[in-house]
Amino acid sequence: MIDPGYVRTMARYNAWQNRQLMELLAEAPDDVLRADRGAFFGSIMETLNHILWGDTLWMSRFEARVAKPDA
Repeated sequence: MIDPGYVRTMARYNAWQNRQLMELLAEAPDDVLRADRGAFFGSIMETLNHILWGDTLWMSRFEARVAKPDA
């Protein structure tokens, strides 16, 4: 069973990874982020949108003040 300590550790890891992504992407031009890469979600921006959607969905399950994202 997943205990609260494990969940907190994974939340800290997720926040650390998000900070690393933001630092890396802060310098990227918009056209680079929006270019179709032929990947599953198309562009880097669409992949980031998917990550945000997933994070928001999970947070809405843990915290009632966080609204569930639209499907």
